Amino acid sequence: MVAVVSGALLVPAAALAGATSAAATTPPDTAAEPVAFGDAGNFGSMAGTRLAAPVVGMAGTPDGQGYWMVAADGGVFAFGDASSYGSMGGKPLTQPVVGMAPTADGRGYWLVAADGGIFSFGDAHFYGSLGATPLVKPIVGMAGTPDGKGYWLVAADGGVFAFGDARFFGSAGGHPLAQPVVGMAPAPGGTGYWLVAADGGVFTYGNAGFHGSMGGQVLQDPVTAIAATPDGGGYWLLPTSEVSSVPLGPGSTGSSVLALQERLTALGYWAGTPDGTFGDSTEQAVYALQKAAGLPRTGVVGPTTEAALASGVLPTARSTTGYVIEVDLADDLVLFVDNGQVEHVLNTSTGGGYTYTDDGVTSVAVTPSGHFQTYRQVDGLVVDSLGALWRPKFFTGGFAIHGDSFVPPYPVSHGCVRVSNEAIDWIWANNLDPIGTDVWVY
Repeated sequence: MVAVVSGALLVPAAALAGATSAAATTPPDTAAEPVAFGDAGNFGSMAGTRLAAPVVGMAGTPDGQGYWMVAADGGVFAFGDASSYGSMGGKPLTQPVVGMAPTADGRGYWLVAADGGIFSFGDAHFYGSLGATPLVKPIVGMAGTPDGKGYWLVAADGGVFAFGDARFFGSAGGHPLAQPVVGMAPAPGGTGYWLVAADGGVFTYGNAGFHGSMGGQVLQDPVTAIAATPDGGGYWLLPTSEVSSVPLGPGSTGSSVLALQERLTALGYWAGTPDGTFGDSTEQAVYALQKAAGLPRTGVVGPTTEAALASGVLPTARSTTGYVIEVDLADDLVLFVDNGQVEHVLNTSTGGGYTYTDDGVTSVAVTPSGHFQTYRQVDGLVVDSLGALWRPKFFTGGFAIHGDSFVPPYPVSHGCVRVSNEAIDWIWANNLDPIGTDVWVY
């Protein structure tokens, strides 16, 4: 069965039986330097170039003698006979750019953002988007049809969405993946496509041929995109570019930290005011991103966290209408959701599950689940026998979303929903949790 949503053809996932993922001889692995397979040539790279945002997408020219790269901030870089037709660099973005695709004659291209929004340049025409559609996983790449009258979008779970005259040839949606899908490229004639995962595994659909992969080897720089030659006889895999030469963590400073903070904020992870200093608010935002991506909760930004950020990973909201604050107990995240769209994400620490005794009564430290509403708030410090609550917003009984000076990336509270003191101040300043706000804890 297929369904049309906002002009997009939503196609059910096909079996992965027709997909191929295998390792070739070990190719080089250098950030922002395309790795060529088959008849793909080398026309330059961004290797060694420090960028404000990492390279996240790549597309080949129609004659195979050049390619473009695009960064998460929408900046476009042209190589070989590729020409520039504009970019989103320096412009405000609701979500980071995650991929691109060229038009049939190479005189234009599309950029796609993590929410499925499309930006057209040159002679590229608009055939629809997913910008207003709730997604299970963020969009991570796109590919254009050979006549330029349609395109496909692919999500991190391998789900494929077709627009215009693009046809469906299968997907990885609904199937277990070792690593998330990060990009796609079209096969000749519009009768197939390739998907690539962050570990360099390549999946083929329709008439797309397999020419090798980086799957099975340990990658220093996770793959972020794939681009194909016009005859389908080869393709490039693009390892993600580095924004800084060393991992970023508490105490780091400089332009790389500023770029990180801006990208976290653009995606929805509240990191305070970007200032180039990796402080507590930035660490909290990184915790939240790592939780959403299923990564170790280190608070340090290395290649895997960078790849998750470049792919636009966001948690999925459960609510679909109205304004709701969701507390995800499984991942320990607070989501601010408006009509199904996740607008902000915070790290939280909820009930730790331990037994404690207060005033002679023994209880278990759990956060109650269910549908509630914020019914009382205190603009100041509340101190009781269990501890101190900064500017609490109570949603049931004595349970509240409140500020605390200790908010680790794991559950430790007696049952309240802890966020950092800075985060609760931000919630108050922006009136994000007024009396009567729906709070869904699950």
